Amino acid sequence: MCSRKMSEKKRVSLRFAASLLALLLSVLFSMTAFAEELPNKVLSGSTFGPGATGWSEDAEGNWSYYLNGTALRGAWGEIGGHWYYFNDEEKMATGWQNIGGEEYYLAEQTDENHPKGACYMNERTPDGTDVDEKGVKVPIPAIGDRPNPYGYSCVEVSISEQMVYCYLNNSLVWMSPCVTGRPGSRATTPGAWKINSKERNRYLQGTNSDGSRYKSWVNYWMPFHNGQGLHDASWRSSFGGSIYVGSGSHGCVNLPRDAAASLYNIVWVGMPVMVHQ
Repeated sequence: MCSRKMSEKKRVSLRFAASLLALLLSVLFSMTAFAEELPNKVLSGSTFGPGATGWSEDAEGNWSYYLNGTALRGAWGEIGGHWYYFNDEEKMATGWQNIGGEEYYLAEQTDENHPKGACYMNERTPDGTDVDEKGVKVPIPAIGDRPNPYGYSCVEVSISEQMVYCYLNNSLVWMSPCVTGRPGSRATTPGAWKINSKERNRYLQGTNSDGSRYKSWVNYWMPFHNGQGLHDASWRSSFGGSIYVGSGSHGCVNLPRDAAASLYNIVWVGMPVMVHQ
């Protein structure tokens, strides 16, 4: 009788220990991220044992990461200097992902700075979206939130905001920071103008304040008034703010290349261009 009671107590103790261990493991593997960088190695048939740590690729080309024999699931892992996210199916995620209510971009293809699956951080994604130092998508005013002050399709250039907006009927469909003309004799001229033409891959030429000549290559050219127009400016690394005050254009509206390309595909010859302070 005594031995049977002791055996029963032992079985209860073992069940309790197993439950506690399972609880601890579930807490460990539900963490959002691991504090230390994980080894960047690929497991093979000979190294994939019960306690193995490393990358593993399945027959469909999906990658998983095993830590001490258990695949990461619903967790971040820093591996080889990059952050990766492993979804609830234990697979490495790629593309835009909503994780914990925030948007992250994980490389869809390997490039010179990102292995496939690596999280973009403090840079611009291939689709032109900025992400902060934690990899979170930087919010911008949603297209459509700005009412059209004119009531018809047009391009609006706001010199004070250093922004360009494009409306189709009453909907805002495009927006971008810009650099307008330097105040004074080179200022972009306020007024109601229109797109005079649409041209690709050409030089813009003119005269600087000191009398010297300039010749600048542009990929997208949309003139609207007296030699002034909207175009890409590959020689600039930033747009918006107060850049135009000390380093403005000769009167044109400078845009990032990707922004100029998308605007070029929206506007038409004759479309109104409203320039104001």
